[in-house]
Amino acid sequence: MRLPIALALIAPTLLACTTRDDDYLLLRRVATPDPAAPARLVPPARTDGEALYVRQLLSGGFGAELLRTYAMTKRFASRTAGYHETPTTIVLGPYDLPLNHPGPKREVQIGWWRTTMARDQPTIWIDDTHQFDDAGTMTRLVTDFADEILDVVAPETGSAYGDAPSSALRWGYAGFLQVVAAEWRAPSVIDDRDELRRLRMFADVRGNEGVRRAHGDARVMVGDPVTVATCLYRMATSGLGQRMADPAVYLPFLEQRPPRDVHPALLLGAFRNFQAKLLAAWSRARAAGRPPHDLIDLIEAYSEAYPAERAEVTRIFLITTYGATALAEGVSTDAPSDQVESQLAMLTADVLFGRKRLRDGFARR
Repeated sequence: MRLPIALALIAPTLLACTTRDDDYLLLRRVATPDPAAPARLVPPARTDGEALYVRQLLSGGFGAELLRTYAMTKRFASRTAGYHETPTTIVLGPYDLPLNHPGPKREVQIGWWRTTMARDQPTIWIDDTHQFDDAGTMTRLVTDFADEILDVVAPETGSAYGDAPSSALRWGYAGFLQVVAAEWRAPSVIDDRDELRRLRMFADVRGNEGVRRAHGDARVMVGDPVTVATCLYRMATSGLGQRMADPAVYLPFLEQRPPRDVHPALLLGAFRNFQAKLLAAWSRARAAGRPPHDLIDLIEAYSEAYPAERAEVTRIFLITTYGATALAEGVSTDAPSDQVESQLAMLTADVLFGRKRLRDGFARR
């Protein structure tokens, strides 16, 4: 039986009577008799070990945090940018490449329900056949959620597989989430943090390797995803993570207004508080016709959105890059640590008071 209904009408019925931020629809792609036929998606079998593993990852810990972050991001975009919100859908199995399946639809069968899903519907697709890479399931979950979150708030940001200047922002945002996931308290059922800590991104962010590899070249620094991830990680784990912005910033992210005299940020927690501020600033810059193309653009967009946090954001950025973008020669790390700290403090003051700009080092170089 084929019914002309959207998948959006099916998911809430399957998941619960009331939609929650951690709701999702899990499907698996199965083989079709005709290789050229549209991809066929069905609920995983009870014996599907990978599906059980994914459910465990999403039931608590950082997996649940990803679900809630993605849900609040879609809600924000639907209220501020006209984004068409769809249920969070996760698909297991080999990706149906456009080259092999050029059709506009995917077939979905859930029990006796049959419908179609547009190929361009946002989907977290996990290829558990490992035909593209040897990354673990949690790594792919984090990376794909990061990709979908940016597709909601900044769809023009360069593809993760492209060479556009803004691609570093997409890769860097994903790397930032990977490092946070590696440090997040895991649920008692499963602990996947070792998988994430084996990633090179984890060690590189901890060691600020993006800046070290640039050898003082500011353009290389801001175009390196590791530098982007390092700066975002340091911002999120600083006092900025707990600092609350104006309540109006958070209201589009929430399903309902909070009780009177309760700040909306308190309903999100420290990490999603920072995520909401970052994504709102990113979206605001895009709406103003100034979508961030590199890390400096993103830092300036954040500072413009939250003037009270500008001093701390600028300080973190300059310390991370050793001032190489504002000074052609940067601040030498060979000097005594107290001297380095003093020079960076003075440089931060110069930038904050307008005597220098974050890109001055580019012109001089």
